[in-house]
Amino acid sequence: MLEDKKKVLFLRFSSLGDIVIANYSAMMIKKKHPAFHLTWMTDALYAGIVRAQPWVDDVIEWDRKRTGNRGYCEILRKVRHMGFDILVDMHATDRSSLFSLLSGIPKRYAEHGYNWPLAHTNIGLGGLLGDCPNIGTCRKYLYTPTLNNDIAGLCRKGYKKLGLAIGASSVVKRWPVRRWIEFCSIASDSGYDMFLIGNGQDELEAAETIISEVGSRHVINVVGRTSITDTVALTAQMNVVVAGDTGIMHIARALGIPVVGLFGPNQPMVGEEYMKSIGLLYFCECPDRGCQKKECSRQCLEDIPASVVWDGIRKIIGGID
Repeated sequence: MLEDKKKVLFLRFSSLGDIVIANYSAMMIKKKHPAFHLTWMTDALYAGIVRAQPWVDDVIEWDRKRTGNRGYCEILRKVRHMGFDILVDMHATDRSSLFSLLSGIPKRYAEHGYNWPLAHTNIGLGGLLGDCPNIGTCRKYLYTPTLNNDIAGLCRKGYKKLGLAIGASSVVKRWPVRRWIEFCSIASDSGYDMFLIGNGQDELEAAETIISEVGSRHVINVVGRTSITDTVALTAQMNVVVAGDTGIMHIARALGIPVVGLFGPNQPMVGEEYMKSIGLLYFCECPDRGCQKKECSRQCLEDIPASVVWDGIRKIIGGID
């Protein structure tokens, strides 16, 4: 039996979608053991999101881009003298397993097994969480930071808002720009404000193309204008979010915002039922759907028509009303 007062180090460095999903486990640990002091070690890029969670007591920021392995070693040395009782490794990768092994923390949990048999004393979180409810049963497990005033000013009162995550980590996971143009053209006559959300050069170019074709009357381009914390806060303002398999899709799901998910070479990371519990999923017609290929000559998300996605959104909006 675990004693009530323990210092817990929770490891999840990246990436955005994984940070969001790991947040459910952090929430449930604190709910099960309210006297625990939970410190989350994460990439500095995501520290603002983590810090906004009421179940997180402290944050250790690892600025991986600036300090790299040097920063990793410096934090490891500090952790060895901070008196943690429990480590929770939500990665179980080479890097996190090595950190666990050398941390000097007596009780070390890994979310799942990995090829470092001495790195962790417990595989699985059952010893911490007991009979924990499935993530799919949880309506909301993410709190939002305060939205930047400049971005908040774009959210017009009285208008329904659609968040359109136009990017993804690879081309094959993106709905083609021409489909986004078709969608925005259909939706622009409905009176909904549509926010183009994303970052990176590809998204910037795609957003410019969409605006040039559709106009900016109801299409608001915030691509490249929001930090990660602002992206979370902005997503919380949406009535529905349309996205491929991206961090923004998982943010919306964790916030309890209805999601229209578009899938091709990949499958929902935590299972279809998890996503369907709060939205609609559309899949390509490719016989190799779910192949996990990051490069393919076939842009399979092209199969999903804009009109079908719009009908799905109207169904969701109708349910909200």
